[in-house]
Amino acid sequence: MFSLLRLIIWIVGIVTVASFALPYFGYEPNWDYWTERAEICGTAVSDCRETLVRKGTDGALTHCSIGDCIDPRAIVRKR
Repeated sequence: MFSLLRLIIWIVGIVTVASFALPYFGYEPNWDYWTERAEICGTAVSDCRETLVRKGTDGALTHCSIGDCIDPRAIVRKR
C-alpha cells in the first residue's frame, strides 16, 4: 500500500515539474489531447468491431489500426 502511494506521489511530482519545465524549453502540453483523440479512437474502434464481426480475427488483425489511435507526439507540442 505504501509503495502504491509513493508511486502516485512520484507521478504527480513528475507531471508537475514537467508542466513548469516544458514552457521554458519552448514546448506546451496539449491539454485537449484526450478530447481530440476520443473521436478518432471511437471511429477506429467501431470500424475494427465491424471488421471483426464480418471477417473474424484474421481480418481484424490485418485491417484494424488501433495503434494509430494514440499518438504520443501529440501530447507535447512545440510552440
